[in-house]
Amino acid sequence: MLSSPISGRCALPGALAIVAALAAVLVVCLVPADRCLATWPPWARDEPAPDPVYPDVTVDAEWLAGHLRDAGVVIVDARDRESYLKGHVPTAISIPASSLPGPRYAASAFAENGLSGRGRIVCYGDGTLSGDAARLFWLLEVAGAERPVLLEGGLRAWVGAGGEPTKESRDLPATEWRGVPRYDLLATQEYVRQSYGEPGYEIVDARGRDKWEGAATAPASGVPVRAGHVPHSLPFDFGEFVGSDGSLRPPEQTREIFSALGPRPTSPVDLQDEFVVYGDGVTGNGAVGYFLLRRAGIATLRCYPGGWEQWSTDTSLPVVRLVGAEELEARLAAEQPWWRRNALPSTFALFDVRHDSDWTRGHVPGSVNITSSQFADSLEILLERHWPELDRTEAAIVTYCYGPNCIRSRHTSTVAARAGFLRVERFYGGVEDWRGIGGRFAK
Repeated sequence: MLSSPISGRCALPGALAIVAALAAVLVVCLVPADRCLATWPPWARDEPAPDPVYPDVTVDAEWLAGHLRDAGVVIVDARDRESYLKGHVPTAISIPASSLPGPRYAASAFAENGLSGRGRIVCYGDGTLSGDAARLFWLLEVAGAERPVLLEGGLRAWVGAGGEPTKESRDLPATEWRGVPRYDLLATQEYVRQSYGEPGYEIVDARGRDKWEGAATAPASGVPVRAGHVPHSLPFDFGEFVGSDGSLRPPEQTREIFSALGPRPTSPVDLQDEFVVYGDGVTGNGAVGYFLLRRAGIATLRCYPGGWEQWSTDTSLPVVRLVGAEELEARLAAEQPWWRRNALPSTFALFDVRHDSDWTRGHVPGSVNITSSQFADSLEILLERHWPELDRTEAAIVTYCYGPNCIRSRHTSTVAARAGFLRVERFYGGVEDWRGIGGRFAK
């Protein structure tokens, strides 16, 4: 069974007595022990982080050329069957990643294709960042394979190094899978729902910043996909892990690049946190993110294979989207005729989460002030006072603060999602962008 995220890190603020701290642990630690003990005592996270371990998860074309027929090596082409038949690495078998079942049933499929999970299993696709190869790699790890690795550069690197593709197909007899499943590398939809915004967890969106912000995209399955991202998730461009020559940067360098991820430059993520990475859910980019973070030495990591397609098509789950100043201005203008220009909007809730003194000096018309620190405690009261009829399944809630480097709208949008709003919007540019378009301020 997958364990549920906890709502805190077990550490209590302030200089409490030891007795009180121990009593709190007895209460809070009625959760999986590994999650609580990892951060006990409370000052443990202030100690220097352990040295990262960079796992051996790649091989290059030169290594592969010298081990094609080793007894302990199996080479697996993760591309579709048609591509395999047109030409592949000699001795490779074909297991199209797109044809594999979900992670809980992948082991059976591997055994049917002749994999026992023992030895070194070399996965490859067209190139280094092949979604097919990364998905196969992740599924092998979840199934408990002993040593799955990726061929850097994929088939292109093999050919570029002088390797001759073959059209001679190879199959292995069915066998028994001997790996022990690692479901701790899997994030289900429910796991993500419980994790987002919780201390000690970071959700990473591997689809690209445009999609994270809310650019509309056509769904691969034909099912309507809402625009935006999982609440509290952060976008990351894994292309930054690739050098100008197309090769992967050293693991140490990729870890350093990733350490700068955060809602703003002065608030980087804690690399000791647990990271959950997701992508579109159909293209394999989430698995690519998983593989690259694994290679970068991220110790606690999961992949959410359903990704954005699964999350966004479940209309019971919240979606966060960024809105710009011009869009917000147009929506307010449609609701506020000239004789009611400071009236509250009726079809959505608008909150200014800056300090109340800044709101008094000037704010976006139609906004109600509630500071970020009071948002969780006061939200229900203000909604009842100003928007008692607002339908949280249909109407949007919009929050804003000072500008792009202010993270209050991130926190408050997460609180709003937890409060049952399914359409959560962040006016990301805040007052800075409102001033930039010449927006009118109310006092």
